[in-house]
Amino acid sequence: MAEECNKVKILPCTSDMSDLLSFVLPYEKLATGFVGHILRGDSRFFLVRTDENVACDAFSFSDGGQIFHCLPDAYGERRGELLRVLTEFFRAQKQHEFFNIIGEEKGTDLVKLAVQNATGRTTRHDQNYVLLEESAAKNAVACTDFDNLALVHCTPMMLDVLLPLQIAYEKEEVVWQDDQLNENVTRLSFLHALKTQQIFVLSKGGAYIAKAGTNALGKKYAQLGGIYTVPSERGKGYADCLVRHVITKLHEQGKRAVLFAKPENTSALRLYEKCGFKKIGRYEIAYF
Repeated sequence: MAEECNKVKILPCTSDMSDLLSFVLPYEKLATGFVGHILRGDSRFFLVRTDENVACDAFSFSDGGQIFHCLPDAYGERRGELLRVLTEFFRAQKQHEFFNIIGEEKGTDLVKLAVQNATGRTTRHDQNYVLLEESAAKNAVACTDFDNLALVHCTPMMLDVLLPLQIAYEKEEVVWQDDQLNENVTRLSFLHALKTQQIFVLSKGGAYIAKAGTNALGKKYAQLGGIYTVPSERGKGYADCLVRHVITKLHEQGKRAVLFAKPENTSALRLYEKCGFKKIGRYEIAYF
């Protein structure tokens, strides 16, 4: 059943995702996480269509309340119509909770406003990021150039030995202010990542000291994430060589890299610039 409002309507996607992919792929570098979810088929997907049946926007909504989107009309003349139809859609989702909204900044702001209009709930935290795309990397430093380092491609069997590194990363980069990290949730989500993503770590003297990998795999792009070095080993070029290694592996698969970083994290931005990344936009995750 379609949710209709003025000149656009929201239609659920069937098991055939070809129309959805055809619409989203031109925007893939701005919505790599969304494309990754489409390829895995692990959410409910919706296309916004005009009366002429032309796809103009798209989003997904999982049972866990996570929303990904690709909303070109967040910038266009149909913004008001899109806001109204999204508000009506989310008002009808009474049986569902809303957890977060993930994607390009303008689109996230529009979906956030629609959810707020529909439910009266406001977000407890909005985190803005700079969105970057890998362009031309400069002179690379190979991980093999460092003494006593081993580069390891992670597997699910390594969960227990890698979990402390992931917990340290989430406490520093993910957890908001006084929120408490749920280590059981971290364990489950990290296990899923080890099964579905490409993650690499550096070992020094038997201790894991740095990691980097993907958190979304699209068709032509992959999104990097979880990049972290333990504090005592920072400033030595380890993250640099790890990021370059991941990029090289992605190139072998015909993919380019994108990532997002907090604008106040100047050290990370310097690293990514050194690795050849350029700003292409802004990204936002809004948490309810």
